[in-house]
Amino acid sequence: MLLVVGKGGVGKTTLAAATALAAGRDGARTLVVSTDPAHSLTDVLGMTGTRGSAGEWRAAAAPVPVPGADGDVDVLQIDTRARLDESWETVRAMLAALLGGVGVDPLVAAEIAAVPGVDDVLALLEVAEHVQGYDAVVVDCAPTAETLRLLALPEAFERLVARGLPVDGRIARLVAGQGISTAAVDALDALDTVARRLVRVRDLLTGPESSVRLVTTPEKVVLAETHRSRTTLAMLGHHVDGVVVNRAVVGEEWPPGLVARHREGLVSARDRFADLPVRVVAHTDHEPVGVTALLGLADGMLSGADPLDLGAARAGTAVSTDGEQWFFDVTVPGAQAHDLDVSVTDDGDLVVDLGPHRRVVALPPVLRRCDVAGATLDLTEHGQVVRVRFDPDLDRWSTAVAR
Repeated sequence: MLLVVGKGGVGKTTLAAATALAAGRDGARTLVVSTDPAHSLTDVLGMTGTRGSAGEWRAAAAPVPVPGADGDVDVLQIDTRARLDESWETVRAMLAALLGGVGVDPLVAAEIAAVPGVDDVLALLEVAEHVQGYDAVVVDCAPTAETLRLLALPEAFERLVARGLPVDGRIARLVAGQGISTAAVDALDALDTVARRLVRVRDLLTGPESSVRLVTTPEKVVLAETHRSRTTLAMLGHHVDGVVVNRAVVGEEWPPGLVARHREGLVSARDRFADLPVRVVAHTDHEPVGVTALLGLADGMLSGADPLDLGAARAGTAVSTDGEQWFFDVTVPGAQAHDLDVSVTDDGDLVVDLGPHRRVVALPPVLRRCDVAGATLDLTEHGQVVRVRFDPDLDRWSTAVAR
């Protein structure tokens, strides 16, 4: 699975479509799917007018073949807003009442029932439903800010449900002793099921066969946002396989000032992402629409590289030891120390805050038998990391060995 991520307007939909077509041409049964509410993927593929109207493609509930593709390529545009039940507000109110009826704090019940970004939740679940049967899935993501929220949803929703639901045995006592309705129990089960499904989606998106490709343009503001996005994605556990600088203006036919600015931007891109493959796509007079134009764009972008893997090295194992202390690393390339806050909860979770973004990692058992000794921002062979240091607690280790 390849997630194509970038600021709105940088051309990520076009590059996602081109990448998927190149993968299909190489023999992979490929699905290209869009979670971007702009829904321009089928337009880029040149499918508008080939079957009634573009609206018919947008309304499709299942993947459809891309006409003229050189290989087996399907497309799906997820319209989660259209999938939402018109009576969602009523359902939400009922859910809040049900949660309150089984002992959930009213404020927490209201927060759970509201399900912030419910359309984003549906988008994630729908992507996961369609991955079976394909060799490759290329996801044209929503603009960067929405995508970062989307990728943080599984973990946030899981923690919200775990915090709000009385899963420590009180449900059983309440049902047995107070005659809680079947509807209330069903509501709780449904929320728990969604949380579990989202955890599986998270594992899919951060697994060894998934990666993120960043799309940018050679402009200072866009490059700065792309750099911050790379840091956040790495902190959230996603592998970034490379960067594509799109619409670069080169050549004498363009205004000299614009050419000079873009050349400066390309130098900056290679400096900012020195540890990643950086591909450059030149700006063209003609908008690349349709299979032929997109494959030509892919050839220029890839220069013979694997469409699904630009070749960046993956981060190494997070847990290590020097024989005296244990270390847990979280990759944060390009982060500044003042932007980071690290803590360990009483439950044994490592919490890393990077600006408005948070990652909560369940520490492995070996580190739960240790005391936190401190945290530093270090440069390792795997790049820049937040390194949390642990001192073994000999009493807890002895107890564990005795057991």
